[in-house]
Amino acid sequence: MRVGIDLSPLAYGNRTRGTGTYAENLVAALTARASANEYIVFTSRGLEPYAIPFAAAPNLQIASLPAPALGRATPLVSHQLLLPLRARALHLDVLHLIAAPYNPSTPGVPWWTPTPTVITLFDVMPLRLSESLLKRARHRRFYNWQLNLCRRAAALITASHAAARDLVQYRVAAREKIHVIPLAPPPRATGEISNAVQTLTRAAPFLLHVGGNEPQKDQRTVLRAFGLLCRNPAFRHNLILVGKRHDDDMPALDATTRAARRILRLPDVTRADLDALYARCDALLFPSLYEGFGLPVLEALRAGAPVVTTNVAALPEIAGDAALFVEPRNPEAVASAVRRILDDERTRVKLSAAGERRAQEFTWERTAELTRAVYERAAQRAKQNE
Repeated sequence: MRVGIDLSPLAYGNRTRGTGTYAENLVAALTARASANEYIVFTSRGLEPYAIPFAAAPNLQIASLPAPALGRATPLVSHQLLLPLRARALHLDVLHLIAAPYNPSTPGVPWWTPTPTVITLFDVMPLRLSESLLKRARHRRFYNWQLNLCRRAAALITASHAAARDLVQYRVAAREKIHVIPLAPPPRATGEISNAVQTLTRAAPFLLHVGGNEPQKDQRTVLRAFGLLCRNPAFRHNLILVGKRHDDDMPALDATTRAARRILRLPDVTRADLDALYARCDALLFPSLYEGFGLPVLEALRAGAPVVTTNVAALPEIAGDAALFVEPRNPEAVASAVRRILDDERTRVKLSAAGERRAQEFTWERTAELTRAVYERAAQRAKQNE
């Protein structure tokens, strides 16, 4: 079976995000085991260069999509026209697409393909948080069009049962077409930890937030909870925020306050740096408003870090009994949970041990095995319909 997997979205700033983690680790796991399957990975030539660590796999080919100099229209042309043509020329049995974007300036689902498609759709967050993510009419139109195209797929993959329920609720697909295949933490990094992270993590104990200030991450609640904690003179922790600032619509803490001086931002970190931050933090604060999976939670659990997160969407499903849960948009509850972790050694030890056990249940080998089965069913169904 010849399977095409489109990785070109990684060239549009997604490589260090959950989409990139999923794509790279899935392909690495698929190609790690010898099989009769051939995998053709599509990349975007002429865009931001990035290395593909699994390029030497004997059952993998790399196919570059041309990137005509059309400005923001480049991904639209490459995926609506050039990707289907390449798929036909390569005689693929299945084409795997990852995500349905709401920004037409990034690669999306093509309106036609000559081969059955499997689409990984992590969530319908733009619909759940439309007031924040679909402010522009062109984004709303494009995303709705992309969801309509997803309805024509042979199969949809999503990472949690919570996300599957949302796909059914918003009529993206019938439940029998949706396959729940969880993600897993990426392999532990082998590189050096940067001097900046070494210095920050040794200066004082710290709390950690990962994800930037995108609306769904609710960094406002993290900042407000930290401000509440800093009212106690005995509280000595810093707060490290990992991720880019996507807008300036944040509740600025007064620059003269003790809290503001102890907030440290790291817009970009390496995998080795991130692993070190998870391992050395006293707690991960992740009060997200919506997650189709919540990979930072799983990464923190693997490192044995206590986690404070919200009781919404996929987060309880992923964390199980290995985290403290709070209501969304509740900084007082987050601060209270942090105090419980810091003040109660039994709670810390229990959460740390439970987190490590929970993380062991998720592996990329299992993800790849279940994904291969979806490919086989999609290809077999297409042959039966010929």
